Order: sequence, then structure tokens, then C-alpha cells
Amino acid sequence: MSVPWLSVPEEKPQGGAAGTLAVCFAPTGAHGSTFANWRGLLPEDTTLALITPPGRGTRVDEEPVTGMAAYADAVAAEIRGLRGGRRLVLIGVSLGALLAYETCCRLLDAGVPVARLCAVAGQCPGDFHGDGDEVTVEDARAFVTGTGLTDPELLADPEFEEVLLPPVIADLRLAAGYDGSRTPVPHVELRAVWATDDPHVPEVTVRRWADWTRAECTTLSVEGGHYAHQENPAAVVSACLDGLPGVRPSRRSVLGAGATAVAGTVLGLGAVASASPRASAAPAPAAGGVTFDGDPTDPVGLAVAMIRQNTSNPGDGALTQPLARMLQGIFRAAGVGTEIVPTPKEGNVHFFARVPAGGPARKKPLVLLGHSDVVPAIGDTWTTDPFAGDIKDGKLYGRGALDMKGVNAAFVAALLRHVREGSVFDRDIVFWSDCDEEQGPYGVRWFLTEHPGKVEAGAVVTEGGWVLNQRDGTTPMIASLTCNDKRSLLLRLETSSYATHTSKPFTGQAVIRLGEVLEQLGDWRARIRPNALSRRYFAELAGATTDRPLAEAVRAMLDARSEQQRDRAGETVVRLSETPELHNAMLRTTLAFTSAQSGYYPSIVPGTATAEFRAAFLPGADDPGRIVAELRSLIGNRATLTVVGNPGESEQQALDRLRGYLATPDSSYDTDVFRAWQTAVRRTHPGVRATACQFEAVTSAVPFREQNVPVYGMYPFTVNRDMLKRMHGTDEHIGVDALRQGTETVYQLLAGLRTGA
Repeated sequence: MSVPWLSVPEEKPQGGAAGTLAVCFAPTGAHGSTFANWRGLLPEDTTLALITPPGRGTRVDEEPVTGMAAYADAVAAEIRGLRGGRRLVLIGVSLGALLAYETCCRLLDAGVPVARLCAVAGQCPGDFHGDGDEVTVEDARAFVTGTGLTDPELLADPEFEEVLLPPVIADLRLAAGYDGSRTPVPHVELRAVWATDDPHVPEVTVRRWADWTRAECTTLSVEGGHYAHQENPAAVVSACLDGLPGVRPSRRSVLGAGATAVAGTVLGLGAVASASPRASAAPAPAAGGVTFDGDPTDPVGLAVAMIRQNTSNPGDGALTQPLARMLQGIFRAAGVGTEIVPTPKEGNVHFFARVPAGGPARKKPLVLLGHSDVVPAIGDTWTTDPFAGDIKDGKLYGRGALDMKGVNAAFVAALLRHVREGSVFDRDIVFWSDCDEEQGPYGVRWFLTEHPGKVEAGAVVTEGGWVLNQRDGTTPMIASLTCNDKRSLLLRLETSSYATHTSKPFTGQAVIRLGEVLEQLGDWRARIRPNALSRRYFAELAGATTDRPLAEAVRAMLDARSEQQRDRAGETVVRLSETPELHNAMLRTTLAFTSAQSGYYPSIVPGTATAEFRAAFLPGADDPGRIVAELRSLIGNRATLTVVGNPGESEQQALDRLRGYLATPDSSYDTDVFRAWQTAVRRTHPGVRATACQFEAVTSAVPFREQNVPVYGMYPFTVNRDMLKRMHGTDEHIGVDALRQGTETVYQLLAGLRTGA
């Protein structure tokens, strides 16, 4: 006699047709015991039926089933014999949702009514295409570790692994060979349940179940992670079983349920009946009353709303939580899973939204990396309110418009347009807005150190390269995607004399000497030394520009055989460029003077004066130690030049650390992401050259590049010299039409990563 698949741990009197039989399908590698803590939570007239497939539990010595059809046929046959006259509910968790779906289809085909199908934390049939590769033991280990199915220490025990891994391998093979398109969509009431903290199957994935029934689909949320059926069983029971005709939730179930599930199932609030996965609810109010009521695929409206969130960073981090809550409402309304990760500074948070791949992802995620914080808007006088997001003469003004809330808006709008259209990507797409990019200790490096493995990026796109026009100011000429950053060194000057009464001024006062040294340093020019990325960019520029003298100067610079020839030609390139400050920074080491201090009383001539400035270095060009030595030789004994390193760091240690940063390899431009960007530029800017480039500043990319993750930088909209000069400056702005066109470029880039693109 064959061993039964179904068991009923606490059989109750059937009570006629009013009774309910709830058949539970376990997640990958598990069996019926995973629902053990559901006992006592069920409505009084509901009986729990648990499935133990071959190869696990009491059937561990049997050969596992790795085919969906065989699995569903066996369970459906036993349900027909067990059901009697009871109402039938099928509940599947994770992989079990697919098993429940296929079993449901077989029962309906056999004329057996199914009152409800419940998919909990599971991908829908359309995410599977039956083209999965062979599953290995290493795949199973990675799955068990990645999903937290068991304690890693237990997995290290060979005897425990021998018991755990075979059923996991069998279920992974079952999923890899499953093609959801082979089964006709049934007519059955469906409840799709997602867990609010589930990193593997977010809301947007669960909402796609609406396409897999011809009846009503209700989407509900419960508190918990991927295994919420064990972590928060009362909430899952309530979400699955409440609302059936003649059934009332048990008191214990209601008292133990998560607030979201109770509101949706008992009070009739929060449940969203969907006709398709693209149906969306209104944005949920964010903390502090921060909401966004516009179209989330409109980058201009998004950018205005972001600018109006004052996330100024005074140097130790910004208050980014209100903006994060607004973004959370936007993404959740679109059915996209989100997470807000706090830092040790109150109100200073990282925000994540993840659109999962369609089916098992074979590539690591693409991270769209922005930053929420902006530099302060104090000191200089603006002609507009820097946090009003005013639009005048086709320009959007505000702190962060360019750096980088405009880019963030383009990322969000383009991604949500794909979500609205039901796009399926070949990898997860993660939008990450970090909080301490400008200044502060809790930025990307802190996050990757404190949360290792949480963001397993395959590639990153962040701020960087520019789209420039021809000399006419209207015709796009060249687009660049940056593949490395400059790195800077903070230097301090100090001059000294003696302090005295202002009635007795003298020659050689500290303030005057500081001014003289600063003027000398301001006239200093490093040699023109384009690195490999800059040479690649300028070679493309020579072919892109319609300005013949500029093209000739660029070619002369690239072909120069001596430093003197290269310097002369390079200076001509800078002089002829429409964006001279930008191109100068891409060709040499630069000095930028940021502060000067002296004096403490109106009737005292101070005895000391100090100033700070940054020297920015191209990777592969000047050695920082040599430049420091050259500057000291230039100023002689008129001032003291000090390298400002990290606390407790010597000058040599600071220089060596910088050399390490500068030695980080360029991101490869032989990747599908880079090629997708080039294709996107060709579609949105026909005839414009799209090239790899060196960025003139530093971004949050460095920690990723140090891990050999390719990082690319883009400001996808066209800019001019005035716009570039106002970055971090007065009346920062971007063009409204340029922002919309740049968003289209991001959209087309993501389109290149869709399944089958």
C-alpha cells in the first residue's frame, strides 16, 4: 500500500458542507510540520490537512518527486478522497504556492470545487518558464543560506546537511523545470499574501498573481519575513481563511494577527481587489504627513517633491527619513517592496526599493544609486527659495536639482514606468538612496561594512557623466558614462607672524602673507596628463564636435610627443571648450580653495592665518606625494603646508591611502549594462556619441569598485556651462525638457535589461 501524502493531525467532525478543509503546501525543502504552530489558530469548523511528499519527514527514504505534474496529480487525487462535502481551501507558501495552484487546476478540471486558493510569499506561475539549468548541491547550499531556511552552523554539520539538502535540491529542480504557461488560468477566488519584510518576494511580485485567476484576486499584507507563516502564523491564517461564507476568525487568530491583516480581513480595510498586477492603490500616508499625490512616472513632479524635502547635510549627515517615507509611499502604491534602514544618527536613513527579476535571477542586481542628502544653501543669495522647487523659463531651480535629486527622479520615474507596464527584468533592479554622500560617517561604505551581503550588486549606476551640446547650445554632441572617479586630498596652509594692536600694523602680517601664497597657488597649473579614460573620451569628442579648431587641438594633445607639446595643446583645448572648467578637471590635477580663517578680535592683528583647499587627482596620472612636494617647493618658507588625513593618521598613511584609492581599476565598459546605456543614448539622442569617461569628482562608487563591482556614472540630461557652475552653488537648476529626455534615456537603459531583450 502506498504511503499517503496527506495527513490530518486533528481531525474534526466534518459538520456537513459548512466545514472547511485547509490543505497546506510547504515552502522549498519543507513538509507539513512547517505549519505545526497553526493548530489552535483556525476557525472552529476548519480542519488542517498537511502534505508530506516523498523524500522528507516520515518519507525520507523515498525518492523525491521533481516534476510538478506528478506532484500535483498525487495531491489532487488524495484531496478528492479526503474532502467529503467540505469547503476546500488550498494554501501554498513560497514554492508551495505553485504546487497549490497546479493542484487547484487539476481539482477544477475534475469537477471538484475549490472555495479559495491562497498564495503566500510566492512567485506566480508566469515567473517560471521551464528553462532552468541543472541544480547542484552548491545551489542548494546557497539557497538555504540566502533564505535563512536554517542556521548556518547547522548547515556546516555534514550529517544535518545530508538530511536537509536532498529535499531542497528536489524542490529547486521542480521549480527549474516548471513552465507556468502550460496550465490554463483557472476561475477561482485567489488571495495573494505578501510579507512586509520579505526580501525575496516583495509586494510587486505577489500582485502579479492577479493575472493567474479569472475570478477576483485580493492582495493582502502581513507583518514578517519570507517565512511569515511561521513567524506570524495568526496573521497568515487570518489573511487566508477569513471572509469565507459562514466562517468567522477564531478569537486567538484575531488577537495574534498583524495589524495590516486584521484591518484588511476583519474591518474590511486595506484589501485591494486587483484585476491585474498593475492595479495600484493610492499612496499610503508617510510619516510626518509627507505624501506625493502626482504621477510617479513624471520626473519633473517627482524632482519638485524631492527638492521640497530639505535634506541639507551640515557635515555630519542629514535628516532623510521624511523623504524616505515619501519614496516608500510612492513605491508601495506601485506594488514595489521597500525597506528603510536606519543609521546611528536619528532620522538619517538609507532607502531601498527592489523590483525583482522575472523568475530565478541569473544575474546579480543592478543598483540605481542616488543620494538623499544635499549640500546646504546658506551664505550666498538665491533668486529663488532653494527648497521651493520653482520652475521658471523652462528651468527647475532648487538645492539638489542637479546634485542629485533630478537624477533620482529620473531613476524612480523610469523604473516605475516599467513597473506600470508590467516589464519583466532578467535581474533584480534596486533603487538605493543613501544618506551621507556629501559628508558624514554613515554613507555607502558604512552600510556595506555594517550590512555585508545585503546589497549583492552586479553593477551600479549612479551620478557621473554628462550630455554636452555643440557650440550652438542646442544640438546634443556627446554623452559620457563615467567609469572611475577622481580622488581628492585635503590640504591646509598656515602663515604666521605676531599678534599686535591694530594701531601698529607692520609688513608681513599673517593675513597678507596668506593672501600672497593663495594667489601663487591659484596661478599654479599641473601638467596635462589625461589618463586612459580621459584619452578615450577626448578622442570621441574630437570626432563629435563640429568645432574644427577644438577638434584639431584635441588631436594635437592626444598625439603630442613631449610634455611641453601636450601642455600647450591641452591649454588650447580648455580655452576653446564650451565647458572649460569641466574639461580642465578631466585632464590634470586641480586645486580648489574652500575656506580661510583668521582673526578673533576687531582691535588685534592676528598672528596666524589658515586656509584649506583640495587637490583632486586623476587615477593613473600624478602621484599625490610628488604634487605635495611640488607645492611645498613653490611656496617655500612663507607658509606651512599640511596634509589633513583621518584622525590619528600620519601624512604618509594619508598619502598611501589615497594611492590605494587611485589604484582602483576602471569599471569595464565591456558589460551588458554599459552596452544597454549606449543603445539607450542612440535611441534618445540619435547621432550622439556615447563613450566611457573619467568623472571629475568623487561619488559613492568607490566602495563598490573596490569590490570589483562595475560602477557607472551618469547625469542623463544635457547641461551647459552655467548649469555646471551652479552645481553646489547659487541658483542650482536643471532644464525641465532635458530632465524628461534624460528620464527616457534611463527608461531605455532599463529596457535593455528586460527578459529576452
